[in-house]
Amino acid sequence: MSIENQINIEGLKKGDRTEYKRLYELYYNELASYIFSLNKNKQEAEDIVQNVMLNIWRSKKTLEIKTSLKSYLYKACYYEYITHYNNAKKKSKYIEANKKNALAYFIEEDVDSIKQKIKYIHLEINRLPPKCKEIFILSKIQGLKYREIAASLNISTKTVENQISKALSRIKEGLKKQF
Repeated sequence: MSIENQINIEGLKKGDRTEYKRLYELYYNELASYIFSLNKNKQEAEDIVQNVMLNIWRSKKTLEIKTSLKSYLYKACYYEYITHYNNAKKKSKYIEANKKNALAYFIEEDVDSIKQKIKYIHLEINRLPPKCKEIFILSKIQGLKYREIAASLNISTKTVENQISKALSRIKEGLKKQF
């Protein structure tokens, strides 16, 4: 006697729990293995087969099996797998789009924040005393070495160092007040 003959389809249609239990016991593992071979995810495979079994129970009164029971179950599981796969794909695309939007927002926010900080740095540089500002610009913007600045302004290297230190402290203090 084949497995097919062990299930009374009319009994399933009438809601016979014994037939439904037999169907579940005979086919569940085989169908779960089949779906696992498609998706390589045991939990999802089991969920898909459980959904098919649940759908059979829910639609028992309108259940129409025109092929063999085994063929019907395999097709039902396959279609459920395809539906699950397509939904997961849509969800993944949605999540990816949201990730990109969030990242773009934060990058844009970051750019705005950086622009704001640069603006304040320029303001703080302009607030420096004239000689301190000149030394700072020669060093940090034009890239001259301390001894080159000292030689061009006819001051000591130590004075250049002190003025740069003073400028950096004032700029940092000014930025702390703003941020």
